[in-house]
Amino acid sequence: MRFWPTVFLLPLFSNLCLAQDNEENATWYGSIDAGYIASMGTTSGSKDTFRGKTSLNHKGLFWTQTISAEGISVQDDVASTADTERYLASYKARHFFGERNFFTLRAQWEKDVLSASEYQAFVSLGLGKEVIKTQNHFFKVEAGPGLRHNERRLATPKDDPIALLSLDYDWKISANTKFSHKSTVEAGEDSVITRVQHQLKQNITKVVALTVNHDYKNDNGAINTREGVFSLGLNYQF
Repeated sequence: MRFWPTVFLLPLFSNLCLAQDNEENATWYGSIDAGYIASMGTTSGSKDTFRGKTSLNHKGLFWTQTISAEGISVQDDVASTADTERYLASYKARHFFGERNFFTLRAQWEKDVLSASEYQAFVSLGLGKEVIKTQNHFFKVEAGPGLRHNERRLATPKDDPIALLSLDYDWKISANTKFSHKSTVEAGEDSVITRVQHQLKQNITKVVALTVNHDYKNDNGAINTREGVFSLGLNYQF
């Protein structure tokens, strides 16, 4: 757990960012997203899928910060199958130099009941670039090194150096319709974790939207899990 002093310094780092971006030039905004699907089958039984996510963003002249938390649960009435349940919290900070280039700091904690770990967490530093930034299309890429802590259930904890790659793409299809893609790859010695999120959002009002979500995770570690979750939901922006 050698990197935990860095995690404890994150609140101080966040306050430093806020001090540089005073309230005159800073903007706060966020969103709450909740989804659910119920399905029934003769062989697989009934299944309930829940998905929730919330994020808070701070955008100033020098720094952009995002704090987010999400949870996914898939439960069925078949005793022989394990239910999916995972929780993730993250912090991201970006500092721009030039028009589209930026430094990035990321910290993430995750608990996945189907994995071989009690939890995993990492801290990473990197560089990013906004490759496309038009009225209808936005694409950015981030990459850099990091350190991942793996609190394993049946073995001693382990710290791993990792390489992190992150891709974000937004497509404004119309004034009220938007498609988003987010993906990350966390490559370390013990495992490579790939995450993909797709969302199609249709505005109902200025602050409420209907969403169609697809979340996918692949961890090729000790258990080698692949999980895909589909849900319908509502999004509230504030």
